[in-house]
Amino acid sequence: MPLKLPELDDRSWKDLTDEGHLLIPTFSPGWTNHNVSDPGITLIELFAYYCESFLYRINQISDANIRSFLKLINGPDWQPGLDTGKDIRDTLLDLRRVHRAVSAEDFESLALEMNAQLGPDAPVSIARAKCLPRRNLEIGRKPSSTDAPGHVSIVIVPDPVEADTEALLRSLKRALEPARLLATRVHVVLPRYLRVAVQVSVTPERHVPNEKVRESVLETIHAFFDPLRGGFEGRGWAFGRNVYVSEIYEVIAKVPGVGSVARISRAGKLQDELIVDPAASDRVRRNRLGELEAIELEPNELVRANFEESQIVFTSGWETRPHDSP
Repeated sequence: MPLKLPELDDRSWKDLTDEGHLLIPTFSPGWTNHNVSDPGITLIELFAYYCESFLYRINQISDANIRSFLKLINGPDWQPGLDTGKDIRDTLLDLRRVHRAVSAEDFESLALEMNAQLGPDAPVSIARAKCLPRRNLEIGRKPSSTDAPGHVSIVIVPDPVEADTEALLRSLKRALEPARLLATRVHVVLPRYLRVAVQVSVTPERHVPNEKVRESVLETIHAFFDPLRGGFEGRGWAFGRNVYVSEIYEVIAKVPGVGSVARISRAGKLQDELIVDPAASDRVRRNRLGELEAIELEPNELVRANFEESQIVFTSGWETRPHDSP
C-alpha cells in the first residue's frame, strides 16, 4: 500500500482573509472600515492570495526533492533506485531498525538479529537474549548482584541449548561493539542454570497404569523447565523467575491420568517438594509455617530439572513405587 503524503496546510484563501479580519481589532483598534473597498483589506486579500499559492507549491513535492531528502537520511553514498516509492519504503524500514544500542531492549534486539548473519544452515542460533545493564557477568561467582557502572551483560540462550557456543559468543560480541555507546563495556555470556529436583507423591486415576502416568509426569516437568519452550506460555523459562511450589502442583495435576498430588512423608515428617544444591540453600523461601514456597533465581539464571535427585512416588491403592532415576 503506497504511503499517502500528508497535507502540509489545508487553509484556503477565504480562511486566510477571515483570519486577517479577526486580527485587525487586536493590532489596529482604530481601523474600523473593513469593507472590500478599503486599501488595507485589499492588501490582506493580496497577501492571502500569495500565501495560498506558496502553500500549494509546498504540497507539490517533486521526485527530485524526495530523492534529495532521502539522501540526507541515508548518507552521501546512497544512490536512488528507479522506483521512488520503494526507496521511501526501504528508508522508513531502515529507520525502524536498531543501529545503536542504548537501552536493554536495543541490545536484545541486536543480539537476535545476529541470526540473520548466521544463516538458516548454522549449527547453532540465538533463541533468546536478556540484557542486564550495570552488570559484569564475566567475573566473580555472583556478579548479578554487584553494581558495575559502564558495563552491560547480554545473556543468550542458544538453540540447541547444549551446543558449542564459544565461536558464537565471540561473533556476537564483535557485532555489538560498533553499536555500543562510548565507554560502555559489553559482555556476552551464557545463562547460569539452577538445577532443581522435584519430590512429590502422585496418585493416578483409577485403572490408569503407573508407567503411563510416570512418563507423562516426567515429560511435563522437563517441558515446564525447558529454557526454550518452558513456562506457562511455552516460550522458555523467564530469566530470574522464581520456581513456585504451587505451580509444580498445578502442572502435575493437569497431566492426564493424575488423580492427586501430595507431599512425600518420611519417618512421619513431610518433605519439601523442591530440592536444590546445598550451596544454593539461601535461595529457599518459606512461609511463616516453615513450608517451602519458592526457590529464588537471580536475573541471569534459568532453571533445569534435576532428575538424578528427583523422587516422584506413585501410589495406587496399596501399591507404592518410587521413580527410578535415569
